[in-house]
Amino acid sequence: MNARYLLWISAPVALSAGVLWLSAQEPKGETRAATEGVKVAELASQLQNREKATAQKEADLRQLEQRLNTLQITLDKDRSDLAAREKTVQEALAKLENLKVRPVIDPQIIRTYESMDPTAGAQAMKELAGQNMEVAVALLAGMAPKKAAKLMDQLAPLDAKLAGRLSERVGLSKPKDPAA
Repeated sequence: MNARYLLWISAPVALSAGVLWLSAQEPKGETRAATEGVKVAELASQLQNREKATAQKEADLRQLEQRLNTLQITLDKDRSDLAAREKTVQEALAKLENLKVRPVIDPQIIRTYESMDPTAGAQAMKELAGQNMEVAVALLAGMAPKKAAKLMDQLAPLDAKLAGRLSERVGLSKPKDPAA
């Protein structure tokens, strides 16, 4: 046999063998590609689901952040309101404390009121209390108890409420410390 003849016969046989071998390989390749296609589709689906979940979590976090900001604003407002109220209470306590302390009255004025007729003294005390209640309280507190009682006896018919307020304030007040 001739080499050419062998070549002509072996070439188609080799081609056929190669085609057969390749055709036998395609189903495995298609299965692998199909399997990889399924995996890619599953991964894409999982990725979309995760993206949706992440977007939902971000939206929830934004809502929580807005709520937290609203609560912070409310808390700051409440804090400032509380500070204002505390300041008001402190001022009221300071005023109350000042009301409890009697100013120092010149003893000469006290003696003058003590020596007055109780009716005239009551009228003068009423006028004084209308102008400056603290001075009237200090004056009444500085008087001798019997003379103050006579003055209050005459003041009660003139203005019972004033007599009551003066009595209360004298009872609640204390002399101002002269050393201070």
